[in-house]
Amino acid sequence: MNSSNRHGFMTRLDERRESSRFRRRQTRTATAIEQQFASNDYLSLSQHPHVLKAAKDALDRWGFGSGGSPLLSGYSNAHRELEEALAEWLDVEAVVLFNSGFAANHGTISTLIQTGTIYFDRLSHASLIDGIRSTKRRFKRFEHNRIADLSAELTPTAEDWVVSEGTFSMDGDRIPEQELRELQQHSKVSVLLDDAHGLGVWGEQGLASYGALRDNIRLLTGTFGKAFGASGAFVAGSGDDIEELIQFCREYIYSTAFAPAQAAAIQAALTVIRSDEGAELRARLAHIIDDFKDQVQQRQLNLIASDSPIQSWVVGDDQQVMLLKQQLQQAGFAVSAVRPPTVPEGSARIRFSLQAQRQTQHIAALCQQLDKLS
Repeated sequence: MNSSNRHGFMTRLDERRESSRFRRRQTRTATAIEQQFASNDYLSLSQHPHVLKAAKDALDRWGFGSGGSPLLSGYSNAHRELEEALAEWLDVEAVVLFNSGFAANHGTISTLIQTGTIYFDRLSHASLIDGIRSTKRRFKRFEHNRIADLSAELTPTAEDWVVSEGTFSMDGDRIPEQELRELQQHSKVSVLLDDAHGLGVWGEQGLASYGALRDNIRLLTGTFGKAFGASGAFVAGSGDDIEELIQFCREYIYSTAFAPAQAAAIQAALTVIRSDEGAELRARLAHIIDDFKDQVQQRQLNLIASDSPIQSWVVGDDQQVMLLKQQLQQAGFAVSAVRPPTVPEGSARIRFSLQAQRQTQHIAALCQQLDKLS
């Protein structure tokens, strides 16, 4: 690295260090804590005995790594069976697996969207935005969840796209389903829906917004790092669209496949999600969400309206939100502090992520600590 580049790099780092936006990784111990309000393990499946057993059995059979990219030696029966199980659950022709949600979103958009204008929600995830920018297509942001406003933009013949999340990762609110249906009655628009934070968490068999919109969705992306309690991601759609990804998507072709044991564990998690136990876990989580909202709203905190496990307390000031996180952490509560540029300027927040294993007493203990802070 030449001196001028290094100077610019260090200046950027120095500026970040001096601000209240310097990111630090938090080391997590192996032991789960009762005051965990930062994890996306919404159904607590990362510790489910069936999931753990499936992973251990697959380790004994396959070993640890996959051994290569999926187009060379890395595609096992465990991967194929998971793709088939997901396709059956989602009622689609085909599914393909990715190593991360970012890779799935970026790779899908950059590979498949070749025509028209791309309209996307202003609060879309960075992976969607970066993928859209990489296409070199014309794009336009629309105000958050104002899909109805697009009716004046779209024409009956244009081959345009709408890109949105199902459950939004920062605010926790959901896509307006009826507005999307009405929009498609008057246009040929194709829809890519990223429902990473909704799938498994709510709806019949955990299908979330996709369950109500499946006839309106061309491509669905989702991750295994939330309700499934694992990591990795997938894209679901028509056989032709998925085959195009397998043939042309660089994020898929040039990445080592995730471990067969991971695929086996995810399939076990899917079995739980679709079962009566999965319905019970979703009901328990919904109860925890209602309990949290009731108790926190009594404190008159600026909580964003959400029926999802993502509950955000907007504080506003970067330094204040970091101080609150530190105080909660010192009291034993793990929470997330989210600052710009991840969220808009002036909307720094404490994000509480709720899980099915939480109990009423855990919520009460957190609220008692919030009383001390306020």
